[in-house]
Amino acid sequence: MSTTVAQPTHTLPDSIGLDAFLERAADDPLPLADRYRLVAAARVLLEELYVHLPLKRAMHATDPVQRLRLLERRLRPLSEPQFHAELAGVFRELRDLHTGYQLPDPYRGHVATLGFLVERYVDPDGRPHHIVSKIDRSLVHAGFDVGAELETWNGVPIERTIERNAAAQAGSNPDARLARGLEALTLRSLRTGPPPDERWVLLTYRTRAGRRRETRLPWRVRAAEWRAGRAQDPVPTLATSLGIDAGNEATRQIKRALFAPPQARRPSPRAFRGVVAYRTQRLRGRSYGYLRIFSFNVSGARLFAEHLARMVARAPSEGLIVDIRGNPGGHVPAAESALQILSGHPVVPVSFSLPTTRSALVLARSNPSFRVWSSSIRDAVETGEVHSQGFPLTDPEAVTAGLPRYTGPKILITDALSYSAADIFAAGFQDNDLGPVLGTAWRSGGGGANVWTHELLRVWLPELLGELPRGAGFRVALRRATRTRGNVDVPLEDLGVQADEVHELTERDVTGRNQDLLTAAAALLS
Repeated sequence: MSTTVAQPTHTLPDSIGLDAFLERAADDPLPLADRYRLVAAARVLLEELYVHLPLKRAMHATDPVQRLRLLERRLRPLSEPQFHAELAGVFRELRDLHTGYQLPDPYRGHVATLGFLVERYVDPDGRPHHIVSKIDRSLVHAGFDVGAELETWNGVPIERTIERNAAAQAGSNPDARLARGLEALTLRSLRTGPPPDERWVLLTYRTRAGRRRETRLPWRVRAAEWRAGRAQDPVPTLATSLGIDAGNEATRQIKRALFAPPQARRPSPRAFRGVVAYRTQRLRGRSYGYLRIFSFNVSGARLFAEHLARMVARAPSEGLIVDIRGNPGGHVPAAESALQILSGHPVVPVSFSLPTTRSALVLARSNPSFRVWSSSIRDAVETGEVHSQGFPLTDPEAVTAGLPRYTGPKILITDALSYSAADIFAAGFQDNDLGPVLGTAWRSGGGGANVWTHELLRVWLPELLGELPRGAGFRVALRRATRTRGNVDVPLEDLGVQADEVHELTERDVTGRNQDLLTAAAALLS
């Protein structure tokens, strides 16, 4: 192998180097008093409002409250990067992408990226391969392009690198951790976790022509979304009906900005044309509709349902393939209303329940939309229940009243990155018998909750929660989701939705337009 290390001749557009970004962050360190405030706020959220605390203590053998007590006692010698890493690590051990620490400015809205994506496929002999599936054209050099196969990463075999990376991710089940370990190779949300330790990566790869080469690529930092001249969180902070992985929504928007066709980049990331796409696909001699839902991060359920209804009205009667791979979630009513557009009968939505703590009871009594939960929280003093009675957030039939429905055969495609409102959508698809679920992994991401921000909770609990410094924040799973019909009361958290059939991605899937995956879906439909 040649010892010459190639480098791209251009830098990633609209980005700055990780070194420069971190130097800017170090110019204004967080005072010690502010660190104490953040740790105290984290304890209140986890002890009083985190709905999954009993589950996480049992399933992952973790005690986040004790870890926060210890962190509070050991704050003084920690550098600022160490503090952010420690506090984020407490939440990461929960394996809950809804519930986490959000770093203060200037990390808000920024993502570290290498400018390309790595995807995994399995060849006919069962051997895994990891190839560049998408790349910004400015970085193409020395055969490092779509189809180049990675062999080592900073000198470590690529399989082992992904295993180590997966162990550091907060995915709630093994499939989810592996998928997130693969994606985090080249994309890291800086708002929801510490930046990469390395400033660049050294890669050994084989070109499509089979030549072995090396290259060195630097980490760069881009904003996911700009408003009023500054980087912003891509997820609303005061929305009450969200179920979303905010970090993965930020990386989704970076992927869209770097890799989507030019016409697909024009709409706003939250515009309907930016989150859903439709085409008619010819497969196995028949025509099928193909509906791709990239995210449910939209502003309202009714308008989204109307847009979806117009799309699926064009779908052939032979069948509709619905693909939610990589969907980080979003607006829960939009996800459940989308289910109703795909069903000829009323769908039964998932139920949500609160923790039975004193603060949850105060919230239920003060917020009119929560009062349905108050009596069962109050009764928990006698019953000992750790969760309140469950009630739906949405009436999908009412939201979609008067809209046409698609009643032909359907199939849903999921993966281990389908999370939160996408988990809810997949559970509703399966529980309401809309069709089979075809996964590229056995389980979806396993996010089962309605998530609220610290900022939103302060509106209703001002005496309990104070203001946080410098734009720092927390997100917390407040209401847990449980399934319906044949899976009544089964939680979505950690478990996700199990696929009826699994298709391992092939080289044609990764480098082309998912030809083998869609053919497998059509075979199940027919």
